[in-house]
Amino acid sequence: MNYMEYGFGLFTQDIAAAAQRFHFDLEHLEVEIFSPGRQAILVESQGERVFRIHLNLEEDRIVAVKQIAGPAVSGGNDGFVKYRAYMK
Repeated sequence: MNYMEYGFGLFTQDIAAAAQRFHFDLEHLEVEIFSPGRQAILVESQGERVFRIHLNLEEDRIVAVKQIAGPAVSGGNDGFVKYRAYMK
């Protein structure tokens, strides 16, 4: 896990717990914003594709996902499928 701000390291356990709840890969995760118990914006790499994920930790759900790098999603190779289960 990488942090955009040094101070996010204080919340390593909280961030890891949230990431595990949503089945994110901790080794390919970057924390852009984290507010304990409120919200997080994380960037996860899936091979060549990179996704920015906005989490609502109060409601325990993914608010939005955007692909920010890599080849476009096409056909049966849908990189978003991993996140849809947690969107309400």
